Amino acid sequence: MALLGLLAAGASVPTPARVALEPPAVALARLDSLQDVVREEEARALSAPRVETNWDRLARAWFQLGDHAKAVRCLGRARVLGAREFDTALLLGRVARSEARFAEAVDWLERAARVRPDDWEVHEDLGLALYLDGQGTRAADHWERARALPGSGSPDRTGLIAVLRRVGTGAYRVSGRRRERLPFVVQAASGALVVPVRVNGRGPYPLQIDTGSPEVVLGRSLAVELGLEVIRGGEPGAPGVPSFDYAAVDSLTLGATTLQRLPVAVSDAPRLAESMHGARGVLGFEALRRFRFCIDFPDSTLWLSPLTPPGAPVDSAPPWAPAGARVHRMPALLRGTHLLIAYGHVNRGPERPFLLDIGSPSASLSAPASTIAEAAIRVDTTRVLTGNSSAGPVAYLRFPVDRLCLGDACRDSLAGVAGTFPPRLELNPNFRLAGIVSREFLSRYRFSVDVGRGEVWLIEP
Repeated sequence: MALLGLLAAGASVPTPARVALEPPAVALARLDSLQDVVREEEARALSAPRVETNWDRLARAWFQLGDHAKAVRCLGRARVLGAREFDTALLLGRVARSEARFAEAVDWLERAARVRPDDWEVHEDLGLALYLDGQGTRAADHWERARALPGSGSPDRTGLIAVLRRVGTGAYRVSGRRRERLPFVVQAASGALVVPVRVNGRGPYPLQIDTGSPEVVLGRSLAVELGLEVIRGGEPGAPGVPSFDYAAVDSLTLGATTLQRLPVAVSDAPRLAESMHGARGVLGFEALRRFRFCIDFPDSTLWLSPLTPPGAPVDSAPPWAPAGARVHRMPALLRGTHLLIAYGHVNRGPERPFLLDIGSPSASLSAPASTIAEAAIRVDTTRVLTGNSSAGPVAYLRFPVDRLCLGDACRDSLAGVAGTFPPRLELNPNFRLAGIVSREFLSRYRFSVDVGRGEVWLIEP
């Protein structure tokens, strides 16, 4: 993640910068207002249960509060009533996409697009589903159309769209051994997890493992060294969100396993500049999700194995799960193209959705004021710390976490940070996130992800 990924351990600022943290009463009142919307829409749906749009409205209210399961139940009611409404098809498409049923997501979103062909939002969503389904050229068409429609909020993906068309069908095709055990090195300065990767048959080059990054990212100096034709990415996005240019590479090789023809982002970030010990790029989620992968923190190893075919039984004893090890299995959702979500709770607070990110080694949790208030945590706002992220210097506050749980995996006596959580993740009308669970929590485990089955495993050492 751009804001948390390189957060340093921090030191007191000589003249403390101010970190704006909402008062607990204000933050909780905002959550109460979302609950009020749920109660209002629930009353509407129960008073007229055969009106499909009422269940769509209630589903949207639950999504806005971050409760995926209850929203899905409401959409089940809407589907029984015929699934004739635009919102039913749109929301069912989003659900299928977040549960990694990409082909089904495309079907529902194409249905929604036929109902409202000039709605930019449905073309944006359809582009995401097609991209995840491996149909990059069609995704480019719908993203381009979404951007051109009146009132569009679709980001400028000029460079990515051009490169998706260049790589064509069959991007990310996997060849070679397909099963790897790759040692990674933890960089002393940043805590980045670095593995050797060959690009276009050259290298190996040190790339940072980052599940919070979508595509593979190459530093500008490496792209020049490889002689890549770089395409300008487009207009900058929201403040604090890095901007990229794009290029196509013929191959990316991990051990004896190769991904063929894929788009890569090109970054001017100083941390990816040529250096003797630093990373030259980022191995992002879009490459990792082609495998059932495990970031084995206890053994400093990245494991790769083939995805489980649909309908086939899952391997309950992968090589990274030692015999007799305690395994915490939990469902995971995918937001956007690469945000991995699981449910958990802080202290005695309610169950909420959290983004899983292996970024900051010095924090277990980054959270907004509402999550901190729900957990009854007091934050010392007089001691402001500073650190660095890929978005630049940041000021933040630290707070104690008595207990943090994902599913039934719990850890005690951890540290959290306030002031770095992106507001757009909490105040999102499509789905509310309650925080980012980061490496101080995850590093105890072997962190295994199977996107195809929508599962995360946290395996005790």
